[in-house]
Amino acid sequence: MILRDLLDLVSKEKRRQERVKTAQKFAIGMGAVAALGVATGIVFAPKSGKETRKDIKNVAVNTVEKIRDTVQKKAETVKDSAAHAAQEVSNVIKDVHGKTEGIKKDIADGGHEIILDIHKTAENISNGLNK
Repeated sequence: MILRDLLDLVSKEKRRQERVKTAQKFAIGMGAVAALGVATGIVFAPKSGKETRKDIKNVAVNTVEKIRDTVQKKAETVKDSAAHAAQEVSNVIKDVHGKTEGIKKDIADGGHEIILDIHKTAENISNGLNK
């Protein structure tokens, strides 16, 4: 059961990472389309060449800054998710270790009880033979 929980956790993390990648691709696509639209509008605007170049430069700088911010946010999200997944895996491992120790103790206690039962049975048989 614990192994299944661990596999479920890993599967959920993979699905979440796939959603993040899809969102990143969508954001990049939307940014590219927006930049293209703005650039097209600037090129066809009735301004002088100097003003148009200045506007294109400003749009390019703003677009780069927006992309940089988006990438940083997504990287932090992935980093946080990885840290969360690592903590969850660590918790599962600790839980498994604790249960393993409990099972070892139960086996040792059960073995001791079996030995006592064997000695009592041997003693009863011995007493029965001596009568």
